[in-house]
Amino acid sequence: MNAFAMLDALDAPLKEDPIFPVEPKDRGRASELDRQVGLDKLLKVVGHGVTSWAVPNAAKRGFKAQAQAKREGLTAGVFDKHYAWKHGMACLEWKDGTGDMSQAQIDWGNMMHRLGFRVACVRTPEFAHALLSQWGAPVGRIA
Repeated sequence: MNAFAMLDALDAPLKEDPIFPVEPKDRGRASELDRQVGLDKLLKVVGHGVTSWAVPNAAKRGFKAQAQAKREGLTAGVFDKHYAWKHGMACLEWKDGTGDMSQAQIDWGNMMHRLGFRVACVRTPEFAHALLSQWGAPVGRIA
């Protein structure tokens, strides 16, 4: 390897694997949105102490709106939904049955995990519910 190739290798970003929970892929046909809505419906029944909000995906906006979002502090990789309860919070990245996380999402999730936040990549309402319960969210049992 010549000196220029070595310098290029040093400048290349390191690609880490996730150090936070990632639900395995599945064969389910439900969309990412349908899966998120499934947890929202479940929380209306068993998670009265949990509130959530979505983080808009600027990549799906027009150029002008995207530029505005960047000026406002848009950060690549921020997870889809945030869930909060008294003295607790979690950030979940939702994927459909076959979707992959981007490197920006992995990097953001790893950084947040290292800072002590609860983060995960989930695919099903049941897995997300189990994590929230494990993390101390006031969610009741599901049948």
